[in-house]
Amino acid sequence: MKDKHSMPQWLLMGVLFLHPGFTCVAEAEDSPVEAFDKIWRQAKETIYPQSRQLTHFTQHNYLAIRDRAKRAGNIHELSQPINDFLNTLDVSHTRFFTSRDIDYYLFRSMFSTREIDQPRVNHIGVQFFRHPNHHVIREVLDGYPAHVAGLKRGDVIVTADGNPFHPYRSFNPQLTERTVEARRHDKLFDVQIKPVFENPSYSFKQALINSASIIAQDQKKIGYVHLWTGVHEDVLTAFTRIIEEDFRDMDGIILDLRGGYGGAWYRYLDPFFSNRNDYFIYTTLAQNGDTERNFPTAGQNPNAYTGPMVVLVNGGVRSGKEALAYQFKKSNRATLVGTTTMGAFTAGKGIFNDQENYFLYIASAELLLDGNKIEGIGVVPDVIVPYPGTHTFNEDPQLRTAISEMRSMLTAAPD
Repeated sequence: MKDKHSMPQWLLMGVLFLHPGFTCVAEAEDSPVEAFDKIWRQAKETIYPQSRQLTHFTQHNYLAIRDRAKRAGNIHELSQPINDFLNTLDVSHTRFFTSRDIDYYLFRSMFSTREIDQPRVNHIGVQFFRHPNHHVIREVLDGYPAHVAGLKRGDVIVTADGNPFHPYRSFNPQLTERTVEARRHDKLFDVQIKPVFENPSYSFKQALINSASIIAQDQKKIGYVHLWTGVHEDVLTAFTRIIEEDFRDMDGIILDLRGGYGGAWYRYLDPFFSNRNDYFIYTTLAQNGDTERNFPTAGQNPNAYTGPMVVLVNGGVRSGKEALAYQFKKSNRATLVGTTTMGAFTAGKGIFNDQENYFLYIASAELLLDGNKIEGIGVVPDVIVPYPGTHTFNEDPQLRTAISEMRSMLTAAPD
């Protein structure tokens, strides 16, 4: 085991899971079968741990998926068979995206252009999940078209201008207002939505800024902010300003980590801790079994907010943001409210093919926090409050509980 006191390069770049082996491939266009063969080989060489090469990358699985690839008309039709297989690996940070997936543009920004606003795509500011064949809203970005239109977590989007809804195809390539039919419980309703033309990374930063607000409770002021992701320096700058300047005089702060993506790390904790003495140590478990312990660099923050905190978490909290939740809980710095985090805590290697417009994301290592496994387990909140994504609520039960917890803290605190 090696010990290191400096952060590795893939952390210094501000994205927790930016692997040093990131690859960008630009070659002649392949047939779907040729593309599949390349993707299979790249995934097999990279997957963590190596034992999965023997248990999952078998000749039987290869031939079965290759047969499906033969029937694919283009790279986009490879997504289903490839992701069906990748899902069987049961490891996070492992997914195949094409340019018809909104997340493809997010990862292009994170891994390729390194610019928070490039490349751009039309979207309405929503994260979805499939249940079973419908697009159900999982999260709605503050101030974005879906939020402005009144759509909520748990709503099902059925059609756009009468055609079956798809997060990418319904709004691209034209930047046009659509009539969206949605279902809430058993009732159908229409809303008019015009997408924004932005990179999702940029939209996460703007949603962070849009979310910052003050909740008045019993003559006390509670600052609320939603940290959607920590994948860019601009996000950190905006987040730090909100906490250290806008919320400097708050009686308490509610930090919402739910949904979005990961990437946040030590510097996102600094606004809430006067020093780094008790920060977690993380261990990298490499594909070949090697381990390396990594220590936070020393640091002081005289401007740190020291008042009471509540942190909101759910199953959409992944990767770097799980490290934040872990630190808040282990240090008793905040009360965690919600449901257990995703348990998505591996390092992912990103492989782009520019010619084919696809992105392969493969787990290549695992991380431990203070020796504790997070992958597949997650961080359990102090106060468990269910908030099922398959049902639309009139109000957010987790936020309501967070406000109640904060009210109790402020009542108990000496004047």
